[in-house]
Formats: sequence, structure tokens, C-alpha cells
Amino acid sequence: MMADDDVAVLQTATDALTDAGFRVVSATDGQKALQEALSRRVDLIIMDVSIPHVGGIEACHCLKAMPKTQKIPIVLTAAKKDPAAKAIADRTHGSVRVLRKPFTSEDLVSLARQLVRPKSLI
Repeated sequence: MMADDDVAVLQTATDALTDAGFRVVSATDGQKALQEALSRRVDLIIMDVSIPHVGGIEACHCLKAMPKTQKIPIVLTAAKKDPAAKAIADRTHGSVRVLRKPFTSEDLVSLARQLVRPKSLI
């Protein structure tokens, strides 16, 4: 899932992930991101720190507190100077990653591939 209120970033990221073979669900605010994560099977959540309604950090705390979503890898995207994203990454001992904006499509796809393991066929 990709969540960002910047439509251009959301579209570019969604296109890059889709082109790389990922199925992407998108959300433009934190409340929609939480709803999508709870109503679907989501393997990875990439979410902007400063999305409206429920901020990315608050949504991250909610997702990590719920049994259904606590093991889903989360990547927070944040401006280079946003101290909140680094603080949450430090507090979660690596269970939440931070991707600094602006990021390239290649960086995004590479990180997604690191965090989403292919499903076993057994």
C-alpha cells in the first residue's frame, strides 16, 4: 500500500511499484490507509509522515499495536529534515524504515523488494 497526500508522488510511486510487478493499493490520508490495511491483505505499507486526518506516525503506531497489522513492514516517507520520522525509526528498533524525500523510483522499488519476500509455492 502506498499512502501520500501529494497526488504526483502517489502516482509516480504507484506507477514505479506497479511496473516492478507489485499490486498497489493507494490512499491519500491516514484514515483511508488504516482502513485499507485492515480490510485487505497488505504485505508492505509505504506512508508519508505528514498525511492528513491521521498522520503517518500516528497511523504507524496504530498499525503496530493491532495483531492483524503489527508484522507488516512499514516505510515512512519524510522530508530530509523531518526529525519525527527518525525518532519513530529509532523507537521501533528498525521495525519501521524511513525513506527520505525526494526519493527515486529505483530506491523505492529496491526497498520494496527488500521488504516483501516472494510467496512460497509449497
